[in-house]
Amino acid sequence: MNSQKAPYKVIQEAKFMEPLARSKPAQEEGWNNTKLKGSMVPGYTGYVPKGQHFFGQRYAQACDNALKSFEADLVVKEKDEETLRMIPRRPLTPVSKANAYPVKPRDFAYGTSPYRLPNEHDEKYFVSGYTGFVPQARQLLAKSYPVITHEALSIHQDVQDRVRGRKSLGTPTKLTRAKTAPPGVIYTRQSGLIPNYTGHVPAMKFKYGRTYGATTVNALNQSI
Repeated sequence: MNSQKAPYKVIQEAKFMEPLARSKPAQEEGWNNTKLKGSMVPGYTGYVPKGQHFFGQRYAQACDNALKSFEADLVVKEKDEETLRMIPRRPLTPVSKANAYPVKPRDFAYGTSPYRLPNEHDEKYFVSGYTGFVPQARQLLAKSYPVITHEALSIHQDVQDRVRGRKSLGTPTKLTRAKTAPPGVIYTRQSGLIPNYTGHVPAMKFKYGRTYGATTVNALNQSI
């Protein structure tokens, strides 16, 4: 019985049968390249370098083309590294003291609290993001946080100096205790009510533009 030849022609393809030839052994580089060779079997789940750039081909042919391209890139990389090693290094020239950035001597130790710095000091402020309480800062608006805290701390320092007698503005301020209202009296003529008072204040809803304490002074409109 004569065997019939196949109606199609088998095309012999040149395949990359040998492992990648590297200038350094695989053990020195920390990875095993003996698995990367020609005629890769479909179903291999390992990583194939540059395999994602070749598609529309059979698995073995795509792996062969990817490995050839990867080997060519390695040769170029090794040549570039050798070229960089041959470039002479230029010595660094020291910066002269005349061109150095002038450093201003510190008159206070680093980390000194802004409360202890004088009003004219440049570092008497709190940085943005500080969540602590800053006295006298509530009434300052429409400025950056460092500027607001600088002005608030300066005002606070002036008030403290005036109270302690360090700074004299006219006559020294004398602290006196506030006079308390007699028992059973709510609306006084000389002083107002404290904030958060939940009782009724006559004609309170028609008054605005001042603080609660100033608005409630002489709430009954009694003659003084």
